[in-house]
Amino acid sequence: MAPFVSNSPREAYVGYRDLDLGENDEDGHTGYARASVWGRKYFKNNFDRLVKIKTMVDPQNFFRHEQSIPPYFG
Repeated sequence: MAPFVSNSPREAYVGYRDLDLGENDEDGHTGYARASVWGRKYFKNNFDRLVKIKTMVDPQNFFRHEQSIPPYFG
């Protein structure tokens, strides 16, 4: 698979959990500050826009998974 792995910058698909980048809190919820660590790597400059949309569409964060976009609370 080495020829197909990106580097400089390293990237991953949304459905792929790259635990080297970070993990959710134990309760499964992760705040904006912690999620921005991997969110900016996955989504680049679109992360803040996606957080705003997530906050409007899913404020209770029902659709969450490891390294997903969190709603913004604060």
